[in-house]
Amino acid sequence: MMYVARVVTVAVMIGIVAGLLAGCAIPPIEELSRKIESPQVSAREQAIVALANLADRQAVRLLTEALSSDGKLCDKAAVALVKHGRQIEVTERENPVVAQVSEVLKNTHLGEQFRARAAWTLGEIGDRRALPLLKEAATGALADKRKPVMKQQAAEALEKLGFNSVGRAFELPMGLLEDDLEVIPDILPLQPTA
Repeated sequence: MMYVARVVTVAVMIGIVAGLLAGCAIPPIEELSRKIESPQVSAREQAIVALANLADRQAVRLLTEALSSDGKLCDKAAVALVKHGRQIEVTERENPVVAQVSEVLKNTHLGEQFRARAAWTLGEIGDRRALPLLKEAATGALADKRKPVMKQQAAEALEKLGFNSVGRAFELPMGLLEDDLEVIPDILPLQPTA
């Protein structure tokens, strides 16, 4: 009888320890924040796919950081941010994705590639709250003759949002990014038009 009591006690203790350890697992966002800093491109790409599917404001922050600093994966981060940005209801006061991506576009210390992809991202999200900033990037104070790709992407984003034009189709059709992604769709590279 005493043997059975000890076995039961040990089993209960093992169950309690297992439950405590399960609760101590690393939260997904912490693991992904480490993975997105990996020197291996494949690990960073996997992190971007996971962050695209994670409904978390920290995911948007990490993706925005990749958009503004990872030359190899800024396009993938941009698509993931489009997915997040399109999930925000237009009736909400602010779209936090638009706000964070706007900071990348405004940052004149970043390379043209990052700022141009930020303009593209704002156009693809389709949120008209980005219009004033995109106007500045296309023709105003943020426009720079030495940055033709950024300026062009801002102008095309304005067209996607229906500003002073017939319009322009989204490169990523609406509905394409609604479900969980297994891979990030490829997008056209940024190039100036002649």
